[in-house]
Amino acid sequence: MDEHNQSARELPILKQKQKRYNDTTTDIFRLFVNWRKAITTNYASIVICLTKSNLNLYAVGAILCLETLCGCIRSTVGQYVYRLYLQTYSSSITSTYLNGSFNYDVHNLSTISSDTNCRSNAHIVTSGAQAWAQQRSANLFFWIDLSNGIPVIIATYVLGVYTPRLGIRLVALLPMAGLSLQISIWLAIIYFQLADYWWIIASIIVGLSGSGSVLIFVLHLIVTECTTESERSSRFVLLGAITTSISAVASLVIGYYISWRGFTDLFWIALMLQLMSIVVGLRYIRPSQFIVKTSATLECRNDCLSSTPRANNVYTRKSSKLWAEFFEVFTVFAFTRRSRKKSISVYLTLLAFAAYTFTSSSMSVLLWYLLSVPFCWSSKEIGNYSAVSAVASAVLRLVGIEALTKLGASDPLGCAISHILFCGSVVWTAFAQHNWAIYLTLLISPFTMYQGSLTWSMISKWLEPHERSNAFTFVTETNVIMIAAGGSFFNWLYARTIVHNRRFTFLLAAGLNIIPFILNIYLLLVTRKLAAEDNITRLMEIDSDLTQLLETDTNMAQGLEEDLNGIPLMKTDEDTASGHLQPLFDDSIDVNPPGSLNPTIHLSISN
Repeated sequence: MDEHNQSARELPILKQKQKRYNDTTTDIFRLFVNWRKAITTNYASIVICLTKSNLNLYAVGAILCLETLCGCIRSTVGQYVYRLYLQTYSSSITSTYLNGSFNYDVHNLSTISSDTNCRSNAHIVTSGAQAWAQQRSANLFFWIDLSNGIPVIIATYVLGVYTPRLGIRLVALLPMAGLSLQISIWLAIIYFQLADYWWIIASIIVGLSGSGSVLIFVLHLIVTECTTESERSSRFVLLGAITTSISAVASLVIGYYISWRGFTDLFWIALMLQLMSIVVGLRYIRPSQFIVKTSATLECRNDCLSSTPRANNVYTRKSSKLWAEFFEVFTVFAFTRRSRKKSISVYLTLLAFAAYTFTSSSMSVLLWYLLSVPFCWSSKEIGNYSAVSAVASAVLRLVGIEALTKLGASDPLGCAISHILFCGSVVWTAFAQHNWAIYLTLLISPFTMYQGSLTWSMISKWLEPHERSNAFTFVTETNVIMIAAGGSFFNWLYARTIVHNRRFTFLLAAGLNIIPFILNIYLLLVTRKLAAEDNITRLMEIDSDLTQLLETDTNMAQGLEEDLNGIPLMKTDEDTASGHLQPLFDDSIDVNPPGSLNPTIHLSISN
């Protein structure tokens, strides 16, 4: 009877334990099913995100290739203007040229009359026709750069600031449309023999559309958002190498084509290429693409793992006033947003980039330098030089960046080395007297352009993801201002010093390039201290995370044991009482074997 009553009392307890065990097993099974479903769904989402990122990178590559081909053709406009002035030298005395009435073939301009012929002799001074043509050409491009500078500065700033509101596709298409309109005006100048001010009008129009600088800004932004920090620099260099290789082939073909057919057909081809770029942009860049607050990797991760709904998987920025957004570009580099050393690093990078862009724009007068004595290069020779330059740049830039990476050189050190080589290359060009000397500079010049490509990577490393859009806008604006100011200044200076000293412009550029070199050396010292501090902080964070993880695992294990046993992990009164009856003792654990010379470590537990 007693056994029957005891069994009856224990039966509810056993049923309760069995029910609790079944519930626990069911919960674990459901957790496993949900975890597997989440992994499957998130994997598919991650694949979709990565596919979209790769598709955008391919679209960027296609646009860059088309724009590179178009840019190679547009770069020949200087040769056209110079030959136009050479042909009109005799009529300039009677001011016939100013009235726009010519009696020669402006479509070809592949031949030059004997009285304006350039002879390749280092001992022959520049003739009157050549000096006049170079002065007029440099002066015209001074006004073109100056008139283009102010509109493009305003357009670049406005489009860069309001890219999140306008959409990245619209911002990318505007400069493409402006460049198409510029080429159309050039064709009108050629066919209808319009006056000089139409060159300036075309420059103003393309400036109001943002010019190629805004397009480069947009493409850089897409590449930055589609890549991780570890692969970003290599992607920028790779895209640069691809476009440079295409530029090599295009420059070689263009030089021979000008000797055969002249300039007009090339400008028509450039117009077609520009329209193809617009089609690619309309097809593969979504209107709201990359209006984000984080990088593409974080965006993909959040879209895949978070359950928060978003429209079109795109982050929307917090609404703010238009006038407040207008000044965000200037406040993004404020000292209050980051540590003092990071702020100093950002400012040093920007100053070095601005100084480099200004001094490197001195090479815009290299065309006039090669068209006159002692070189007297034709379009074919300029095309050959451009092709060899592009090939050398594509190969040697990759070799150089790989060598710097293997040696563990930082980005500021690479930039400092490139500035030293730039000074040597410019001085060598200034004193060159033969063609082989000009070609010899191609072994150095590919290593002189790292400041331009590495600045984007360095800036992105020191800024938060949501700050990059405004930061890239500021960098683009700086690039536009320095190119406009530098191009105008050096063309103006060359036009006024060509008769007296043709080397002065290059020597001045070499002297000014000392400024970015010093800034990069200072930046190198600052970033070394910053890297050491970041490593210490990272180790402390890892140690803290491991400690929290161990504590969490311990708590979870205790909770699971309580749930399965149904008995709280507490000492009973009998255990406590028996514990008080035991004497104090030492429980020693031998770490070393008996007979070891090393002292034995004891772990003493006292009650």
